Amino acid sequence: MECALKSFGHPTIHPEFHVSRTERPSGQRPVPVDIGVYAGAVRDHQALMFRKVLFAFCVLATLCVAALIAARVVIAHASKGKTYSNLSLIPHRRVGLILGCPKRTFGGWSNPYFENRIAAAAELYYHRKIDYFVVSGDNHVQSYDEPTDMKNALIDKGVPADRVYLDYAGFRTLDSVLRVKEIFGQERVTIISQKFQNQRAIFLADHHGIDAIGFNAPEVSLRYGLKTMSREQFAKVKAALDVYLFHKQPHFLGQKIPIGYPTVILDAKQAPELAELMCRQLPNVGTFLEYREIVEARVEPGEKRPDADEVYDAIVTDDTYDALDRLGAYSLPCLVNRLTDTRWMPDPRSEPLLGVPVVGDVAYMILGDKGVPDVLPALAHKKANELRMDDYFLWPSVGDHRQRLQNAVEAWLRSHPDCCRVSPIALKSAPAQARFRMSDSDLGKARTRFSQLRPGMSSDEILKIACKPDAIDAGVDSPATRNSPQGNSKFERA
Repeated sequence: MECALKSFGHPTIHPEFHVSRTERPSGQRPVPVDIGVYAGAVRDHQALMFRKVLFAFCVLATLCVAALIAARVVIAHASKGKTYSNLSLIPHRRVGLILGCPKRTFGGWSNPYFENRIAAAAELYYHRKIDYFVVSGDNHVQSYDEPTDMKNALIDKGVPADRVYLDYAGFRTLDSVLRVKEIFGQERVTIISQKFQNQRAIFLADHHGIDAIGFNAPEVSLRYGLKTMSREQFAKVKAALDVYLFHKQPHFLGQKIPIGYPTVILDAKQAPELAELMCRQLPNVGTFLEYREIVEARVEPGEKRPDADEVYDAIVTDDTYDALDRLGAYSLPCLVNRLTDTRWMPDPRSEPLLGVPVVGDVAYMILGDKGVPDVLPALAHKKANELRMDDYFLWPSVGDHRQRLQNAVEAWLRSHPDCCRVSPIALKSAPAQARFRMSDSDLGKARTRFSQLRPGMSSDEILKIACKPDAIDAGVDSPATRNSPQGNSKFERA
């Protein structure tokens, strides 16, 4: 066989030589190949590729971890001091934004995130921290309607239906936060969700010119929330990218929806007339200040812990304040004129103490909310952090201090003619009638008791008829009663 192959010109088969299928030139011998060397080269190439892949994976993993940490730090910094877990500490905001989630889990069970958010929102309403709600959620198909589920749940908790507004295009947190400004016209809101989502929502609001704070609904145990908490870490990264890189906007915008009252259009002649009318109502504003005593409660990191005897005052806006604030520059003249008005404000929950507060004090507060800076510390030759709340009532009541305060405000307004420019188109009309949160039966009993009061009665006789008072008087604030059971009652409006 071998001879036959030779006779036909085929090379001799030898195990040490590589046999080529191509014809070689005459006289050229095959090149011997070491199989071991070839296999080693292959292994070295594979090891090199593995090291390259491993290095790329490590770099990618490092970048991911760095992005997660950076996003978490940035969002935590933006929301520092803006989330609350204590009803006593959170300030009043007219509108609360409830971030949506499914009412039920995939297994058909009640969703604890949903239940906790609704319960927290109802508590805010009944503690007079929120007047209206915007429930924002997903409604991309007819069979899935988060906003309606949230509204029905709030109604079941006793919140009136006309206090709840629906946002059907809150597909994600970014949409909900931006639409509350662009559609509902709100630039100061309280966001209601769990703390992790509140932080992210406040971060988004801060970068879009919205003054937002958050009320933290109770958290959910890891048994139910592990998947959500894991997904939240990546949601923070996406939120940072949406703000700094992609500049994302809501999927849908649309027609503006006013909250609370119908829109009223006033011309340049009607606006000053309305401003003067509202300024004449200042002595009758009985709900401008709401005094309440802070009770000891658990304070989350970042929240301010009050002193044991510290009393906060929270602004409760009413029709007069709302109109004067939204009238912009039209209400400036009458408010400045009222700075020297010393008529007492007849607050139904308190008696006149030291003649305060008076109309001029409240006019100064409204001017501050409209954008006029606080000029009183400079007039009193004190730093702003050295002034107590009492100083804002006591200092103007001495000598010609009210006139000096008025002159200082007028001088600032002359040098800042563009202050407080608000379009009169955004004015709100007053509601048809006042709404009370006292039941009819309790109100009737109170009227019956107070009808028995007569001038000249002693304090003991009054207490027997009217029971424990809710007014602020010297006895409540005295050292002898500050720590007593009688001195620790909350001062709330009926």
